[in-house]
Amino acid sequence: MRKLMTTVIGLALALSAQAQFTYVTNNGTITITRYTGPGGDVSIPDTITGLRVTSIGQGAFFWNTSLTNVTIPNSVTSIEQAAFSNCSSLTNVTIGDGVTNIGANAFSMCAMLTSVTIPDRVTIIGDGAFYSWAT
Repeated sequence: MRKLMTTVIGLALALSAQAQFTYVTNNGTITITRYTGPGGDVSIPDTITGLRVTSIGQGAFFWNTSLTNVTIPNSVTSIEQAAFSNCSSLTNVTIGDGVTNIGANAFSMCAMLTSVTIPDRVTIIGDGAFYSWAT
């Protein structure tokens, strides 16, 4: 009974986390198009409805002022244009090893951003990807 209860609780938490994202399916993979959760520390799931999350779409987290830390899983290969732009409270980003492309202005105007882990596989970093200005 205890194992069943742990499994049910784990499943409920996973479904709750997935409910914080709006997404589209493209050729059997997921692109996150919008984040609707409360902010704070966010771990993007590597799968949603059994499909791999491979992209953080254009403006998906745009102007989310409550987002503080983001962990992007290894399944993601692309962070699109302005995906996290203007996330003014974002301080830490860990980018998974699968990412090869960081789009233009992906993290622009994230003035509090002090720590970003960029994997070696990244071959494209778009213009102004980490642009910010000091206040």
